[in-house]
Parts: sequence; C-alpha cells; structure tokens
Amino acid sequence: MQSVLEQRYPHIVARLTEIWLDGRQAREYLDALLFKESARAERQGFTNDLWLELIFLNDLLRIEYPPQTSPHAIDIWAEAADVPPATS
Repeated sequence: MQSVLEQRYPHIVARLTEIWLDGRQAREYLDALLFKESARAERQGFTNDLWLELIFLNDLLRIEYPPQTSPHAIDIWAEAADVPPATS
C-alpha cells in the first residue's frame, strides 16, 4: 500500500530517497516544502493528509539527524537567568 505522498507526489519521494542520508540537505528540502512561502507562492498548498505525512518525515529526520548547534550560539534566556536581580 502506498502513502498519499507516494501516490500524488512521487517526485518528492524520489528526491527525499535520494538525499535522505545527507541530513542537512534533506532538512533544507523539507523546510522548503513545508515552510518557505515565497518559494511556493504560486502553488495551492498541500492537503491535510499530505501535510501530516511531510511533518512526520520531518520529525523522523530531525530525530535521526538533529540540527547542529553552532559553538558560537548562546542561550540568551539562560544568560539572563544567571544575572542577579537589580537593586533599587
């Protein structure tokens, strides 16, 4: 039995199959499909069932290949929590 994605968009499945092992490239491709409005402005969008399948694949990908944090990144909220309260 084929998924809705396989039935309606075999080119997306083919592309994901091609790049899945390159986590960065696969994340970029899914991000472009799911979230880049300007890249898809002329399209009518995905149906709910297709959207759910793409989100599921996105979640799997992020578990298997978590995004890398820059060593230069700081958590500003953690930094703010370490600051003693101001005295009047």
